[in-house]
Amino acid sequence: MNKELQIEGQKLIWSKSFSHVSVLVDKFRRIINTLITTLLILAIILGAAMFGHNVYTIYSANTDFFTPSSWQGDWVNILWWSILAAMFLGYWRKSKRVGKYTVLRKGDINKIKKQKYTYINNAFSSDTLKVIEKSYKIAAGDSDSAIQPIHIFLSLLHNDSVITIMGRLGVSVKQLSETLANIIKEDGIVTRAGGLNLDVNAMEVVMQSYSLAYDKQRQQVEVAELLEAIVHVDEKVKELLFDFAITEDKVLNAVAWIRIQQTLQERYDRFRYKAGFKPKGSMDKAMTAIATPVLDSFSEDFTMLARAGYFGLCVARDKEFIDMYSVLEGGGTPVLVGQPGVGVDTIIEGLANRMVAEEVPEFLQDKRMVSLQLSRLVADTTHDGELEGRVMHIINEVSRAGNIVLYINNIHNLVGVSSAGRSNVDLADILTESLIKQGVYVIASTTPHDFLKYIENSSFANNLTKIEVGEPETNQAIQMLAANIGRVESKNQVFFTYDALEAAVQLSERYMHDRFLPSKAISIIEEVGVRVKNKRGKNQMVGREDVAILISEKAEVPITQVTQDESEKLINIEEHIHERIVNQVEAVSAVAGALRRARADLRDLKRPIVNLLFMGPTGVGKTELAKTVAEVYFGDEKRMIRLDMSEYQEKNSIARLLGTPGSDTGGVLTSAVRQDPHSILLLDEIEKAHPDILNVFLQVMEDGRMTDVTGRTVDFTNLILIMTSNAGTSYIQDHTKAGETAEAIKEALLETELRSSFRPEFLNRFDNIVIFKPLTQEHIEKIAVLLLNKERKRLEAKGIFLEVTDTAVKELASLGYDPKFGARPLRRVIQEKV
Repeated sequence: MNKELQIEGQKLIWSKSFSHVSVLVDKFRRIINTLITTLLILAIILGAAMFGHNVYTIYSANTDFFTPSSWQGDWVNILWWSILAAMFLGYWRKSKRVGKYTVLRKGDINKIKKQKYTYINNAFSSDTLKVIEKSYKIAAGDSDSAIQPIHIFLSLLHNDSVITIMGRLGVSVKQLSETLANIIKEDGIVTRAGGLNLDVNAMEVVMQSYSLAYDKQRQQVEVAELLEAIVHVDEKVKELLFDFAITEDKVLNAVAWIRIQQTLQERYDRFRYKAGFKPKGSMDKAMTAIATPVLDSFSEDFTMLARAGYFGLCVARDKEFIDMYSVLEGGGTPVLVGQPGVGVDTIIEGLANRMVAEEVPEFLQDKRMVSLQLSRLVADTTHDGELEGRVMHIINEVSRAGNIVLYINNIHNLVGVSSAGRSNVDLADILTESLIKQGVYVIASTTPHDFLKYIENSSFANNLTKIEVGEPETNQAIQMLAANIGRVESKNQVFFTYDALEAAVQLSERYMHDRFLPSKAISIIEEVGVRVKNKRGKNQMVGREDVAILISEKAEVPITQVTQDESEKLINIEEHIHERIVNQVEAVSAVAGALRRARADLRDLKRPIVNLLFMGPTGVGKTELAKTVAEVYFGDEKRMIRLDMSEYQEKNSIARLLGTPGSDTGGVLTSAVRQDPHSILLLDEIEKAHPDILNVFLQVMEDGRMTDVTGRTVDFTNLILIMTSNAGTSYIQDHTKAGETAEAIKEALLETELRSSFRPEFLNRFDNIVIFKPLTQEHIEKIAVLLLNKERKRLEAKGIFLEVTDTAVKELASLGYDPKFGARPLRRVIQEKV
């Protein structure tokens, strides 16, 4: 059975068969190869030993080493044979390692000789072929079946690379192997194939693995490609892995992580090798550069630091590098604009690494990257013109050296800086204009806020080209963590699963809004690594739950897996709420359902946890229910941002919410949410706010974010948004007395009463509009009991014990009941009478 695969029109087939004979032949061939290699090595060792012995003999006899008599005898023949053996061994190993049997390269199909077929099995590595060979033995034991993907997968679980991948996925290979072996034993699905002994699905696996190696430009088909192909092709393997909470995407990402580690090691080795050829000090290879003593006094040589291995590797920032090269080659000055923590410094350090390895465009090769230290530059400049003098010396040295790329970090700090008495002189103008005119390459960096405030409207802005460095996407951030994880694991002697890295990125992005990726995710893995080592000891596996626990503590929100106790609490959440809320069954049920969905993450993560509108007369429990939700979900009723919207009846009140234009601080709303993004946002009496303010909340309710006057994006996705309204109170009271249901009252309100107060698009943003019914005398009595119980606890702390009779409760409820104001007068009555 020769299934064909076509790439760029070239026919590719699998031709290797598996049988008892072929397995024995392959084993014999490997033994012969090992024997030949061993004999060649022994010959080399013998020749070296004989040569050393003869040299010692010659010098011991005080004989001239270069006389003809010294080069006679059997040892010379042995030496020549050993040299030939060394040359043959080198050729032998190279042919085995590279040879002509490699995966085809993209675009190179036309370069190979036209032939009917290309045999892809010749491009499989020896490890990969051993895996398939072992799977034949497993299949032979399975009622002499042909090789199936499930047999190959079981064989893969004995490979060191796959064991590492499964370890990163947090799976016990032993348990997985035992489960798989039982499935093979109990399944009893036996397939037959032709002489190649691979069934249809197994053949699809080997073809897919070759395609993967071709797409990724691998030299040979390795075990990782075989694993990816099996997980993609075979449903049995998918189902088995799913039982272990492993999806196909997780396998692919774990494989990518291992490849990243290999690539990083290869890049590091390459950098270290090429760094050895980089000249030390200020000199270039052509020995034409000059010394720069003044510049050296006020700067750090980043290429020297990179040459010494001081900087880590920069990954997933190819776009930023391409943009920098383009601007510099065009004669401009790139300014990297990014928030603290997004990796601007890492990009610069990565550029220094690339310059050392000369993996940069030709115009940047054989140059030094020097970082100007502004703090040193302005230190101790007390005399008029002294600072400008330093700058001019630096400019002259940089211009004369001809091999310098100058990096100015936080360039906004130069704006407006001058010596005493020279306030009309701006260092930024002097430095950038002079250097650019003389053709010196300059790279700068700043933050978005400082760029907007100091640079955008400055006189030297035309000399700069802005390159925005944003937060990396999730996969990019995971790659960046993978590039840093080796350092964390080595330091703490713990091991991280892929789930832990993914959780560090996803959960920090979702719950930690005061910092930026990848910095905040890196901080999380560093902290959780220390915590796991201290709590559980060394050589422990760090999983997703470890990361979730740490972030949950920092954010003070429940994000770990739901425990048994919490599960029971969520199931009975209505009962917990009714410990504080009397009646309002429909309202409590609606809120409880929203909280359960939020805790199970069954919601739209791009919107607030839930958008609720509480409608009803005053004093019926709208605000009290909001406080109860804060206590139940966030653990404290004080976790609430409360705004009285009657204070925002004017259009210009928007400035109070978002901030005054031109100020460096946000408004009342945005600042409060930035400080406590995991809480309840309660907007009382929303119908009294100006219509334009309601439009502001349309974006919050739909997109879960808002931008304040400083340009910062404020996240609302971890808030429970509750608005209360007294609109339609008379209608609710009248129709409740008439016996209508809350649902019928809500429908009528939406059709008639609310149209004068709210626009339809505003009402449509709510997940639920909750109608609160007026309270009866019976409800007031229950509320009285709740309030008196609170008083009892307060008095007990002072050594006073309160006992309340049923008669007293009825009397207090009667005095505190007002159909118009609900339970509000009751608290005052208890305060006065009790």
